[in-house]
Amino acid sequence: MTDLLLPARLQTALGDAYLLERELGGGGMSRLFVATERSLNRQVVIKVLPPELTSEVSAARFKKEIEVAAQLQHPHIVPILAAGSDDDLLWYVMPYVQGESLRHKLKASGKLPVRDAVRILVEVADALAFAHRKGIVHRDIKPENILLEEGHAVLADFGVARAISAARAASTVAGENLTGTGMSVGTPTYMSPEQAAGESNVDARADIYALGLVGYEMLAGVHPFGSSGSVQSMIVAHLTEPAPPVAKLRADTPPAVNAAIVRALAKLPDERFRTAEEFRDALETAPTGARGSRAPLFAVGAAVVALLVIAGIYFSRRTRSGPLDQNLVAVAPFDVVDADLKLWHEGMVDVLSRNLDGAGPLRTVSPTLVVRRWTGRADKESARLLGRSTGARLAVFGRLIKSGTDSVRASASLVDVGSGNVIGDVERRDGLSHMDRLSDSLTVGLLRELGKTRALGFAQMSSVGTTSLPALKAFLQAQQFFRQSAWDSAVAYYDKAVSSDSTFGIAMTQNGAARGWVGGAADSSAVDLLTRAARYTHGLSPRDSMFVVGGAQFAKLGSSPDAVRLVDQKALFATTHELVRRYPNDPEGWFLLGDAQYHWGWGQQTGVPESQVVRTFDKAIALDSAFTPSYIHAIEMSFRYGTANGRRYLDAYLAKNPTDVDAEGMRLLARLADPALAQTTETQRMLDTASADQLQHAASAAIEWADSAETTVRLARLIASGRKANFAGFADSAHRQRRVAYALALRGHLREALAVYRSPDALLGASIAGEIPATEADSAVLVALRQGKYCASCAISFWGMRDDTLPIKLVMQVADSMAKTPHPPFEASEFTYVMALARTYMTLARRDTAGAIRQFAALPDSLCHSCGWGWITQAMLLSSQGRDAEAAAILDETSVLNAPLGVLAEFQRGRVAEKLGDKPRARDAYAFVGDMWQNGDPYFKQISDQARAGLKRLSDENASTKIPLKKP
Repeated sequence: MTDLLLPARLQTALGDAYLLERELGGGGMSRLFVATERSLNRQVVIKVLPPELTSEVSAARFKKEIEVAAQLQHPHIVPILAAGSDDDLLWYVMPYVQGESLRHKLKASGKLPVRDAVRILVEVADALAFAHRKGIVHRDIKPENILLEEGHAVLADFGVARAISAARAASTVAGENLTGTGMSVGTPTYMSPEQAAGESNVDARADIYALGLVGYEMLAGVHPFGSSGSVQSMIVAHLTEPAPPVAKLRADTPPAVNAAIVRALAKLPDERFRTAEEFRDALETAPTGARGSRAPLFAVGAAVVALLVIAGIYFSRRTRSGPLDQNLVAVAPFDVVDADLKLWHEGMVDVLSRNLDGAGPLRTVSPTLVVRRWTGRADKESARLLGRSTGARLAVFGRLIKSGTDSVRASASLVDVGSGNVIGDVERRDGLSHMDRLSDSLTVGLLRELGKTRALGFAQMSSVGTTSLPALKAFLQAQQFFRQSAWDSAVAYYDKAVSSDSTFGIAMTQNGAARGWVGGAADSSAVDLLTRAARYTHGLSPRDSMFVVGGAQFAKLGSSPDAVRLVDQKALFATTHELVRRYPNDPEGWFLLGDAQYHWGWGQQTGVPESQVVRTFDKAIALDSAFTPSYIHAIEMSFRYGTANGRRYLDAYLAKNPTDVDAEGMRLLARLADPALAQTTETQRMLDTASADQLQHAASAAIEWADSAETTVRLARLIASGRKANFAGFADSAHRQRRVAYALALRGHLREALAVYRSPDALLGASIAGEIPATEADSAVLVALRQGKYCASCAISFWGMRDDTLPIKLVMQVADSMAKTPHPPFEASEFTYVMALARTYMTLARRDTAGAIRQFAALPDSLCHSCGWGWITQAMLLSSQGRDAEAAAILDETSVLNAPLGVLAEFQRGRVAEKLGDKPRARDAYAFVGDMWQNGDPYFKQISDQARAGLKRLSDENASTKIPLKKP
């Protein structure tokens, strides 16, 4: 057999089950191929053993032993999915793990950080402990077999060495000659002394020795016997030479870690740890810096990585150590074989989870979280692992098998995760066209079995919200697209679902959400769907009901007048907080909360600091790093904390290969954020040919990026040049002008922003900055006020900042006159607020600071929940009187505000934080403002200079903490 013929021979042997795509390197003597498993449309890796081994083994015994190894289902073990043989071909199949091997990591990095090395050791030891309890020894632990999936370890080739050894033994019994190679199973570099000596009764302690060698190499950057030369010399070293303590080569190695490595590398098995659990526990208790005081958000780049993906993989792969929730149920994906049933592999998770949720005290684990964490088959042990990893005391697993041409046999088992006992088994049959009825029947059976052990009360069937099978199938397909933020495809299938069942509430909500991503918050079809869905919550699970209600509240806020907006904001936050309280491990719930905080988390009483919003999205990502919607707003806010942080979120998102409307703009931004690519010819070509949509999505994602190249300004100027747009909003010239002006003003280019779009805000801001005469701004703003096209409270606040009482008096007269007309352009409540605010600024103009503070505190803020200027003025006044804690609270609550107001608010946060002695917060604010406006118009450049001076002042430990507070 030649190498060139192997792919063709293997494809023939595999038949239609797998489609070979390409060959991977790094398989050593073996050959690795990436393939697609047709039945489940997923990527797998097929490993073909070398002829040197296949000629010596019994194929039948190999397959039998591989079947034993395939029962290993553990978060840190790459499972074996299948095995096969054909003549001299011997292969096995395992999932395709995206990432790199530890060997590749060591070649690129040398030594690993102590914390990372210990974490990998703990995870691999945890996998070994599980396998050893099953009586399976790996026998070939080495960096090549440890794969790093998003930073965490999964152990490959488990059980293969055992299968080869057992198959060889079978061949020996059969009288076959095995002297052709005389190969020991394992790799000489990582063999234990007993393996190197050729002992036949190698046990779990050989794996502990090999893992100790891997740990030594991760910490020291070299193998303890790396200078031994030949294979024979290496074996001699394993047998006779003690390994130098790793602490001699790595001074920061914690003593407990050094001691654990020394013990693992003992020459005699009896002197090593008796079990992998002991090795793991010795490492886990060692102080590595992994525990301790929590660093501020974004203070260290690595912390962001931990919050983003590593934490998600860690918590998804490690078994929970806390108590199991007695009323929480995890429904595992069902095993399916027939292509006709493929949709129901994950579809049964959605349907049964919704049916069981709210059945008496029962709650269910989010289907998204289950799909992300499930790697096994439908068996008891895999279901128990799923339950432990999600904290669920109850787990369901099952199979769907086609019976004849048009019927399906479904079997499901309910497991007590704590005891490992099967509470009950249920089997049902129905027609292929009645999967909805079949799932209801399974639900009834499962509840009946559970009801034998506890009281459940009334349970509503069809909790998914529809009895239409076409609607249900379309909804399940749409959900898969939604989780990948493939909005157009999701909308198409949600439309089918709603068309098949016009009362399908949760499908309407999800459809409205997807349409909002495509068409924006003002998309009338999205608002209509979200609002209409609230009529159809009857029969839904409690979780889905909260999603539907939250969606309707979201839609209502888009048109809420200021007078009731605070009430509506509080209602939305009450719903979303209750959702994550009841379902704390639901990534979609945390995403909905984060989305609510992002869009509506501003204003007194409902303000959410931006760092907290990021943490909410981090929670969603940590629970399910494959749920791509969670990244989109997080990218935008993370750039606020520097290029490196923004790129981490951006790279993690793009690694999922998203296809949503934001994706192409994000890919362009990724090049612009990479110093090596930002100025290349290819990047310039992409900028020259990018549509207005791509440019706008890139600019939106980087809107708070305070980079010296002013990337958002570069993009804004290209958008202003008249690029073609597909999205109606971007095609509208007025909308485009507003977006461009916003980006320019945020970076302090107010003069240029005015040339693009002369909004009242920009005119008044320019008058304060001295860019245009005050009379020019005032006359234009008064016209806008009389036409009902601008808010009076905004104008009053600007004029109050200018200490100009004449236009304030004019506004009071205009507002009073308009309030007496039959159809005033504002609510009566807004008029009440405007008059109270005007009187407050008149008091301030008389230099009555104490009186102004009292009046600000008495303002009916709920009547004008978007009046940001007044809050900033109030905070500045409080700080001037030494009431800095109160000022800080107000500034934190105002949160996201329009440009350039938000940057000015951040500057005030820095000054107040400095006075309070909160140096990290002050440095962060000063750095942001200093960078944002460093190239701005003279007025803004002056504020930037003051911020940079604040940074310098903080660097001097002897500097006075008393700083003058003056208007910028």
